[in-house]
Amino acid sequence: MSPVSISSAASAPKAGGRRLAALQVVAMAVLVFAVSVPFSPSDVVGAGYGPKLALLGRMLLLVAAAAWMMRAAGRRWSDVGLRATRRWWVIPLAVVAGYLALGALAGAMQTVILPTLGLAAPDLSAFAALRGDLSEYLFWAVPVALGSAAIGEELVARGFLNDRIATLLGGAAPNGLVVFAAVILQGALFGACHAYQGLGGALLTGSAGIVIGLVWLWSGRNLWSAILLHGLVDFVGMTAFYSGVVGGAS
Repeated sequence: MSPVSISSAASAPKAGGRRLAALQVVAMAVLVFAVSVPFSPSDVVGAGYGPKLALLGRMLLLVAAAAWMMRAAGRRWSDVGLRATRRWWVIPLAVVAGYLALGALAGAMQTVILPTLGLAAPDLSAFAALRGDLSEYLFWAVPVALGSAAIGEELVARGFLNDRIATLLGGAAPNGLVVFAAVILQGALFGACHAYQGLGGALLTGSAGIVIGLVWLWSGRNLWSAILLHGLVDFVGMTAFYSGVVGGAS
């Protein structure tokens, strides 16, 4: 049996209905854009404690809203993959495979796909300020990369949105094809939330969101694989900016 087929009966949506799922997806999309558009990470690099706390608080708000809406639908975080697995080896295997896939994706996007489409590479120039600044680096590498991004974004995107979109498309027991479609759609929303990086950045990030979603799916719909993968990618990225391996637009 392949890891993608590993799932428990609890992983299938139990309640909520398509109408409630539709309302919740729309509500979350509106909330995400409401707190993201006027306040992007690029506004926080080099800023004081206030903006930094606001950035972390924004993700706490989104996770709290997702938890409340899931509870209203009769769902728990364990139902969407935040659970232990007996096949523990699947998680590190999925993380390694996902990391390699994301590396290949980033290379192909920046050297072939984005230039072919006439799009600029993601604008990450603000993070160049991390170079040599230990306090700034620690903020972005630990509470942001390992907390807000890895845990928060995965709970909201690969957890809540995957589940609600799958319920919207397939009802109480969506089949594998419906869940796959949900992974694609949540990736599109995930990319749109990173529009501050430019159109090329949104496209790259959306594609990365799909890859992480596929890792979640392949690992038996286990969120820990997505959380660890996301944290690893962002931590390495911030470390690269701090050390000067990369800088400016990336």
